[in-house]
Amino acid sequence: MIKETRKRTEKVFEEYNDYQDRGMVKWLTAFSMEELTRSISAGKEEALKAIPILAQMNTTEIDEVLVEALHKNRPVSIQLNQKDHLGRQIESIVGHFRGSLTGNKIFINDQWISLESIRNIQLLQEEKWFQIHVFTNNRMQLSGKNPIPTSSSIEENDTLDTEITWIEDFNQSEEWIE
Repeated sequence: MIKETRKRTEKVFEEYNDYQDRGMVKWLTAFSMEELTRSISAGKEEALKAIPILAQMNTTEIDEVLVEALHKNRPVSIQLNQKDHLGRQIESIVGHFRGSLTGNKIFINDQWISLESIRNIQLLQEEKWFQIHVFTNNRMQLSGKNPIPTSSSIEENDTLDTEITWIEDFNQSEEWIE
């Protein structure tokens, strides 16, 4: 069956009266709420998220990483052989390894994960308390590598004229101390 092309008439809008709409003037107060913009940007981030697929590990490599994580009490990142509803790699599960079952299941973050579903597992480095940004900047300042410019209106030779006043009549009776 062959379709015949039909000649269609051009549609032209002709105004039937002299009414002129105000356009956007009537919608001046309409703007998106902060919650709406946050959810739209979160949805956009979720849609643009691309998680790289790591190499498939065998069971002995997975066991070695799990033994080291258990001995050193360090967190692990587990990438599963699963895709989301759009066909993208799902996010890795991060947590501490707490034990395993004889049925090839491991316990991480209050959930059981089968060893067959694990694609890749990595040992994570925890950030130590002395490695936070404040302390590294302080060490750099002490060593002469000043990462933070000190732009102060007070020069080093200037002294501050501050007057310290003491409260003489501070009540320190036993009623106050509880």
